[in-house]
Amino acid sequence: MEFVKNFQEKMPLVGGKPHAGTVLSVTARLAGTSLYRSLNYKNNAAAGVVVLSNEVNEAWPQLMNLFAYYCKQNGFDVMSKSMITQFPEKDKPLMNVDQVLQEYQEKYHEIMKKHGLDYLDGARAGMVVSSIIFKYHCATAKDIDPYVAAGIVAMGIVEGAKTTPPPFGAPKMPTQAGKNNNCLVLGEQAAVIQEALNNGGAFIDIGPEVLKGLQQGNIDPYLIYERALKNQIDAKVSRIDFVGANIDDQIQIWNGKSENLTPIHVRLAQWLKVNAKTYRYEQGGNSWVLKK
Repeated sequence: MEFVKNFQEKMPLVGGKPHAGTVLSVTARLAGTSLYRSLNYKNNAAAGVVVLSNEVNEAWPQLMNLFAYYCKQNGFDVMSKSMITQFPEKDKPLMNVDQVLQEYQEKYHEIMKKHGLDYLDGARAGMVVSSIIFKYHCATAKDIDPYVAAGIVAMGIVEGAKTTPPPFGAPKMPTQAGKNNNCLVLGEQAAVIQEALNNGGAFIDIGPEVLKGLQQGNIDPYLIYERALKNQIDAKVSRIDFVGANIDDQIQIWNGKSENLTPIHVRLAQWLKVNAKTYRYEQGGNSWVLKK
């Protein structure tokens, strides 16, 4: 309740009113970030990097079940229908994960620490906060469909749990002159990491244990990268940059060749060629930029 009070003072508003999809995503992402920190990764990934792990896949549904439990106590059985993950335009969160963490993670974890809660407890507390926000928007304001709201919470948990958060006390991105942190960088992994370190931006790193599991299960790793790309697009990342080579030349070189042989970043570029306009992204050289 202490965080709810603090959140109300700094709540994102649209037309003077709280925007349901955004505020629900904020608390869910904070819970997801607490879950991420509870797993004690040792990969030292840069802030904003997408890290996929079996631990998160196993742990996040437990948080969602806890959220559903509190919602049911308030008269909403959010598990009685299939989860909605394609959100109406009016309900889509207006902040991305990086913006949420910059704005709210410091106070959130300060309050959790004050009350003796560790990171896993903080993740669970986030589900209590999310259920309070859910009840307000679904029962009082009635400005969002309950199953859309539940889907936003579920996606928020996953987004928070699979995105490397900035360290506590880190300067906010706008103060980092010359760096574009609201972008996704794709390409050969070594070039991608160097670009992100030099100029900012998120990149996708599925981790060796996940890659090994996919290979053992005869699952194409591209599917994971495509899902991560779509998550960034749904969060309205401002641009998607390919580095290391001219992407149109790469598409031409690999055109017609087996998908199993084609580099994953080239396959992602091929996907963008076909689908980007649907999501209002327009290609300019090696980049796809979100149109205003």
